[in-house]
Amino acid sequence: MKNATHTLRFWGVRGSIPTADTDKYRIGGDTSCVEFAPSEGTHIIFDGGTGVRGVGNAIGREHEKPYDIHLFLSHTHWDHIIGLPFFAPIHQSFAHIHLYGPKRAGNSLEHTIQGLFSPPFFPLRLTDIQAKITFVELEPGRHEFANGFVVECAPHPHPNGAMSYRVEAGDLAIAYITDIEHTKDRLVPSVLKLSRGVDALIHDSHFHCEDLPSHRSWGHSSWVECTEVALKAGVKKLFLFHFSPNYSDEDVFDMEQRARNVFPDTTAAYQGLTVEFPVT
Repeated sequence: MKNATHTLRFWGVRGSIPTADTDKYRIGGDTSCVEFAPSEGTHIIFDGGTGVRGVGNAIGREHEKPYDIHLFLSHTHWDHIIGLPFFAPIHQSFAHIHLYGPKRAGNSLEHTIQGLFSPPFFPLRLTDIQAKITFVELEPGRHEFANGFVVECAPHPHPNGAMSYRVEAGDLAIAYITDIEHTKDRLVPSVLKLSRGVDALIHDSHFHCEDLPSHRSWGHSSWVECTEVALKAGVKKLFLFHFSPNYSDEDVFDMEQRARNVFPDTTAAYQGLTVEFPVT
């Protein structure tokens, strides 16, 4: 009998806009989407960039009877939601999609997604899709779910705001922190708290450290901040994530190598990367 595992899959690792440039094939061109599949079969997804099309196709083929999907949005900038209209489970009447996101003043999460599903941007409205969608605006704090996993979340600095997540399933903990800008001399305290001791930290590394100073206030980090968080929070594995669409594969691999010189267990996430964690 195969040993039970928790699985982490990267379906989209770019930021800002998808790219199909030939010098970016090895890292991949789809935008943010990460799947965490605990051993008991729960579907947990972080962000709905263009990478969500792939995970949706895979999940949709698995089911012919009612099931739940828990999809957590870090924020609602285009590159994190643009794949949602092409998420196959929305066309399955027996799918129940729980869509979570940060609470924002003035615009509800449901209202924002309704704008995505509306002409002239898309021919279908939310009322046309077959799946049941439940919108949940998460308050910062710790949230326990009936099927055994726990999510802790906190806001972090990014234009229009964004949310960090820590998910725990059994003895495994993963932190998903993207589109985050630390101040020049201080790491964001809530990020350190959510990252404390995790088995895997997925952290925004949008800019090379040489490019970051000229992009202050854009809401992003470099591999330097990633390794600083990893070291101070005592994480086990670090995954660089959300790379600029202007960076080639070689640019990202250079970033990875330089980060490994500081924090050896660093991997530049790439589209299709699958990591398994044994259940203890």
